[in-house]
Amino acid sequence: MSQLTHAIEQSLTQRNIRMVSFDLFDTLVFRKVARPTRIFAEAFASVAEQLTAQMTPSEYEELRHYAERELKNKTEHREVTLEEIIGHLPMEREDQYLLLDAELATEARYGFLDETLKSLILKLHNTPGVQLAFISDMYLSAKQIRDCFFHDEPVLQAIPLYVSSEHKVNKASGGLFKRVAELADQPFESWLHVGDNTIADIKNASLFGIETVRVGPSLDGKRILDAERKLYSAQCDFNAVRYLASTHKPAEVMPGAFELSGFTWGPALLSFCDWVIDRSMASKACNVLCLMREGEVFAPLIEKRLEQRGLCGLRVIKLYVSRKSTFWPAVDTGDNEWFSGLMDIFIKRRGYTIANFYADFMLEKDDILQQFSALEFKNSDSVFYNGKNILSLLYQQAENSKQIVQQRIEAEKRRFEKYFYNEVDSPLSQCITVDLGNGGTIQSHLELALGERAKTNLLFYSTNRIYQRLGTLYESFIGAHNDKFNLRRMLWRSPECIESFLLGDVGTTLAYDEQSKPILGESTQENTSIVASFYAGIEAFFDCFNRYGFEKVNADQAVAMLARYVRLPTYSESIVYTQLYHQDNFGADKTYPVIAEPQIAEVKRLGTLQVIESLHEHEQWQIVRLHWPQGICSVIDENFLYRREGLLLNDNYLNILNLIELIEERGWQQFSLYGAGVFFEQFNELTAANGFVIERLIDRKADVNGPYLLKGVEVESLAQALNKGSRKIVVTSYAFKQEIVKNITSVARELGIAQQVQIISV
Repeated sequence: MSQLTHAIEQSLTQRNIRMVSFDLFDTLVFRKVARPTRIFAEAFASVAEQLTAQMTPSEYEELRHYAERELKNKTEHREVTLEEIIGHLPMEREDQYLLLDAELATEARYGFLDETLKSLILKLHNTPGVQLAFISDMYLSAKQIRDCFFHDEPVLQAIPLYVSSEHKVNKASGGLFKRVAELADQPFESWLHVGDNTIADIKNASLFGIETVRVGPSLDGKRILDAERKLYSAQCDFNAVRYLASTHKPAEVMPGAFELSGFTWGPALLSFCDWVIDRSMASKACNVLCLMREGEVFAPLIEKRLEQRGLCGLRVIKLYVSRKSTFWPAVDTGDNEWFSGLMDIFIKRRGYTIANFYADFMLEKDDILQQFSALEFKNSDSVFYNGKNILSLLYQQAENSKQIVQQRIEAEKRRFEKYFYNEVDSPLSQCITVDLGNGGTIQSHLELALGERAKTNLLFYSTNRIYQRLGTLYESFIGAHNDKFNLRRMLWRSPECIESFLLGDVGTTLAYDEQSKPILGESTQENTSIVASFYAGIEAFFDCFNRYGFEKVNADQAVAMLARYVRLPTYSESIVYTQLYHQDNFGADKTYPVIAEPQIAEVKRLGTLQVIESLHEHEQWQIVRLHWPQGICSVIDENFLYRREGLLLNDNYLNILNLIELIEERGWQQFSLYGAGVFFEQFNELTAANGFVIERLIDRKADVNGPYLLKGVEVESLAQALNKGSRKIVVTSYAFKQEIVKNITSVARELGIAQQVQIISV
């Protein structure tokens, strides 16, 4: 049972609930379009050849949207019907008729129901003493909604349906709740309402004493989708699946990790798995070798997609390998330069210490090890011991152990070959490998150790490091062909933003024992619960995607979603990483939180703006100390990254939420409003149920043209309002808030009442 359905049923058992009402759109009813207004574009496209009006579907989408908005602004109760909206379009009557029918047909074609919530509604329908109702703020009529979405659902058709366009009041103002209470003859205290809108469905219903349950993920899906569309041109017709997958959480999961994968990583990984399957089938491979540790996630997901697509004949194998376990088997001791080649590799390796060198070359402990064990090997030529630089001393010691090292390499190679052929029933040349990527080191090691090439080596993403190994060929899901947003470099810079989840709590493969069984390092037990929740969210997306008949997430959509995620993570996405530990893949000798308090303190000290600007100037800036700078910034200030990109300037809904919160914090119940534009109209509508008493409405237009009426309210000049006693003023304008605050302060000072006037602004 999902947490949502459990919450609904729990409310029924704990309170004397006699009526349960459900919002419809984005609660029970969803559409297979990127955003609701795409219905308009699809409707236009379906009849474009029959219309006299000449425009593109996207142009019509905008026209239809603004026609509805203008008509609402001209209507006192702001409730309009579909027929009225279409009739308001500047088109011939015949075109209007065609578009009206097309929009209804498109709604029916693209609409679908949340099966989980529908099952609960059908169950409640048979529950004695419980009355059901649907409530919607919508321009469609009750009949149109039933015909479009409930045509095969006789039980749902019979449930009373209250629509704002027919009753001329809405949930946003609270009026529709009052109307339903009268018509259904149910007191508020015996009523449970279920819906997705934080204000209209939850806050406003609660003001009447109605019990509420909110539908939807806790992460800010609207903010994410807006950023994907505006900055990365993402048009994802499966967005509804992202909401559904991250909404229906099992009881035992960690919500943040589950929603992160269900909403963002689920689509990307589904697209990747389909790409792997398609490439495997095209290459006629026998086996798909998912390299560990990422194979812990990749292997079962590929198997799941094979099953969902009805494909067989492809074996998926988790291959326990790592850069560390395949390093020695890949060394070719037949090459005269093998020993100097080893030294070159170690001196370039980041984080490789003197202690690591002693262990790898099986050197006896001495004073150098005791004094310099933590020194990075690459810096050893700058440090001296008894007058000689340490690098030359170590080189000489290693040279003396050359034969022992060679014997070790041969033994490691034999054990690895035996392990491989015990696990894989075909040569490497009949297999493809699958890995997260970056430089493709393990794949190169495999081919060198086994002396043959794989059919192909598939990487989730690649960097130019793959060209350091020209003997191995790679294909990249995110590569040079589709990396529009420099995503590969960002993933290379901050691999912890995904790698930690894919590595899970399985220890890295260190080597192979005498029986050729993999020897694993210590697992990251701290990650067990959070990784399980992450994987459950991915599975939920896969299941929903398949259940509702979607077929494909293309790679460009995946790239856009992930570019937004890495560059502009929300607070809900970022805070998850304060609970997630990362284990270094090479040797697994370092485990650390992805986002930890010292990192947060450092970014606070430097300032979020300075951090992001430094990162943009040089992507490797603080690469070791600050694993994912964007995520840290969002933990500190959830709005910073979005504000910096200009994504909050016109987000009236967010601004209104913040404004209401400020008003409630100050305990204001009665005040004046300054600003009589669209922001005021939306604020006034959304707060009608709060019981706020609006003393006066102030706007600069009244200074020029004198007092005038707006929605039945007289609009006055600032001086008039102050002279009549306005002392608490809420600014209902975002674009001009600074000018307005300065104006209020200036006029109040001239009137000698500056100390008495209080102002609240977003």
